[in-house]
Amino acid sequence: MKQIKVFLDSSVIIAGLASRTGGSHEVLALVELGIITPYVSETVVSEVFRNLQKKLPGCMDHFYTLFKALPLKMADPDDYDLERVKSLINEKDAPTMAAAMTAKVDWLLSLDKHFLNEDWEGKVDFAAGTPGDFLQELVSLLKKDLPV
Repeated sequence: MKQIKVFLDSSVIIAGLASRTGGSHEVLALVELGIITPYVSETVVSEVFRNLQKKLPGCMDHFYTLFKALPLKMADPDDYDLERVKSLINEKDAPTMAAAMTAKVDWLLSLDKHFLNEDWEGKVDFAAGTPGDFLQELVSLLKKDLPV
């Protein structure tokens, strides 16, 4: 099976680090196992730490250690992709969508309704969904690769 490239929005990283259950945590476990290749942008990293500092300041050392252990690949948006997404999504989320385009990922994973309440087919070259959506699709992809 080819390596699946996923772009992780900050909401998925925070949820995955904050809980030992749920789809976001399972996605981070797959990252640690090397089953999927995770991409983030500088904007996503900043957003993760800003939100953790604000909401869970007492856990920053623990989260920093966990976050640092993940083999994240950096993918910042290029100007072309930033321009392309301006008509697709709000200004605040545009850098995340553009970075996913620049990284040429297979999936953009988010818990943010701006990424989820839209039909992106034909507009972007990747699927966008929740970690749960991705995990369901991953199961079907893995079943296809199993010998009969």
